[in-house]
Amino acid sequence: MSLYAPSYVPRFRCLGPGCPHSCCEGWEVLIDQNTADFYAAVPGELGQRLRAALRRDGEELCFPLQGGRCPFWEPSGLCEIHRRLGEEHTSFICRTHPRFLDDYGPRRELTLGASCPEVVRLVLAEDGELLSQPEALWQEPGEPLGDTPELLTPLLLGRKTALGLLRRPGPMAGRLWGVALLANDLQTLIDQGEEGRSADVCGAWATAPLPEAPAENEMAAREAWETLVAQLSSLEILGEDWRALLAAAREGLPQGSLSLHPPQETQTRRTAEYFLLRHWLHGVWDGDVLSQAELAVLGTAAAALLGNLTPFPEALRLFCREMEHCQENLDALQEAFWGSIGLDTFQAALSLPGLLS
Repeated sequence: MSLYAPSYVPRFRCLGPGCPHSCCEGWEVLIDQNTADFYAAVPGELGQRLRAALRRDGEELCFPLQGGRCPFWEPSGLCEIHRRLGEEHTSFICRTHPRFLDDYGPRRELTLGASCPEVVRLVLAEDGELLSQPEALWQEPGEPLGDTPELLTPLLLGRKTALGLLRRPGPMAGRLWGVALLANDLQTLIDQGEEGRSADVCGAWATAPLPEAPAENEMAAREAWETLVAQLSSLEILGEDWRALLAAAREGLPQGSLSLHPPQETQTRRTAEYFLLRHWLHGVWDGDVLSQAELAVLGTAAAALLGNLTPFPEALRLFCREMEHCQENLDALQEAFWGSIGLDTFQAALSLPGLLS
């Protein structure tokens, strides 16, 4: 089995007590069964408190929050379980966060989630080249080796082509629009059962000029963004800071009072690359690569828009926290992409003057 990860993944280190947005706060801590079984045998006062804190939420075991934080998160900013029992006896989610592992038959990809402020820093600091990594980079047990998904080769080629489009010179809106159109072409092939022609389509995209950026149309763009922000606001809200940010955007868009200043090119390009590396290949499972591309366009453009209300890195972090840590929100976005929010919405949204460099 081969393991691949962006070049910055091996350098990730938890900030611990220095983290400005600790994952020990605001999240209900899920406890896997193996860890719960170990806690059942821990002796003494700590074992008693571990067992007393453990609760069942539906089919899952967890430590419910106390005062908005994990009951074992110490005032020093350290985890009492980690300190007293060792990292190997924290729960699976605590040991692995913010890492995400995806198995595609003989291929594994390890990525980091940008809900973590240190991950945001790494993502925006350098180009995330996807590299072969030693298997020891992921030390947790994995799923059994399965068959190679039929769409893996076409979508790997498609992602490589999409990443190449992002590296082209030209307006960022044109590059993002190109990624969406490429995904649409691949989606057409998949829907027609002709994914074997993906090499021809990707080859044509790799040599053709970038499509022109959507022509600036402020009225249509603001209407599109009102639709997109309303969709985001309709999803489950995990944090009040996100609710307030969306409310400020909803207020400023129709009034034209939201002053726009495009982020740096490297910020938007690396953000788009992040989303493609995190999500594009998920299309191998349901045959829907277009929705994964639209998620990348939405995440990048939304961070650029909301970055006029809060610093761009924080806008990206909040978007990722709210979307990537709630499967119901990802499912609702995919359903919206199948229905009311299509390519025409994104074309209009990318036409907003001052949104992107």
